[in-house]
Amino acid sequence: MSYTQQLQQLGYREPEELAIGMQGVVYRLGAGKVAKVWFHAQERELRTLKELYDAIDGRLPYATPRMLELRRPGRHWVTVEEELPGAPLHTVAAAYGEPGWERGRDCVVEVVEALSQVEAPEVLRRLAVLDETDPFRSADLSWTEAITGLIRRRTERFGVQLAAVIDDFDAKLDGLLKLLRELKEPDARLVHGDVTSGNILVDEDLRPVTLLDFGLLTMAGDPVFEAAATASVIDLWSPRVREIEAAYDSAFAARLGYDPVQLLVYRCAYSLIIANAHDDDPYDRDSGLPLTAKFFNTPEVSALLTR
Repeated sequence: MSYTQQLQQLGYREPEELAIGMQGVVYRLGAGKVAKVWFHAQERELRTLKELYDAIDGRLPYATPRMLELRRPGRHWVTVEEELPGAPLHTVAAAYGEPGWERGRDCVVEVVEALSQVEAPEVLRRLAVLDETDPFRSADLSWTEAITGLIRRRTERFGVQLAAVIDDFDAKLDGLLKLLRELKEPDARLVHGDVTSGNILVDEDLRPVTLLDFGLLTMAGDPVFEAAATASVIDLWSPRVREIEAAYDSAFAARLGYDPVQLLVYRCAYSLIIANAHDDDPYDRDSGLPLTAKFFNTPEVSALLTR
């Protein structure tokens, strides 16, 4: 049964596909509703996600998802949610380097700053990330223990693939884990983990009005990690991605006081975590592995991790 057929089983006769992400496919249903067909998520995870939606409702200066129904009409779980206002940032903002591109950058930085001010709700201690089933950070785990544990699990699972394309992979992994252990334990904040220009909806003045798609890497963590991840994922496939990261890092340093070296350490962590995130994607999209390898083999990262 296709995704649209599953929605038709629920009585939505003409669903319109809106977007595809790592987690699933989103459809417009009409009457102010959208549906998300989840690739891998199961009932317990989605009920916990609904708790998160409820917990953060009104805590950001933007609209956030509200889950109205949780159904399983076929192979996949489906959530029906309110359709929220705004247009995806990437559809209206100037591309990097074009006149006025800074307005889009400032919009993204504003969202990251807003997230950094939200204390992590308790439900995040029960939320898993990626395709895992156990909570990313239970109540007794520090941030350092949680993030290094995730990296170890990902590299144990995909280490052969990573080592084949990353020079001196074992030494770089050891160096990264050492640097993460040396970081000061942060206050736990709401980390979205996937702040892309498709997940930020804006008004006609490029002001953020909605933030979508919590759950992929949403965690109780360090807002500096959020910034590092955002600078990479905002235009991950661009041939100018290193320039874009540097431009965003400068903005995060100027506005939020974030340290450029810490941003680079966290970018290494994020790149390893998502390198193989598409491996079980039913749409068979490109793996992020070549991008991670290219990043880890840069002189800047090699010097940081093997010094």
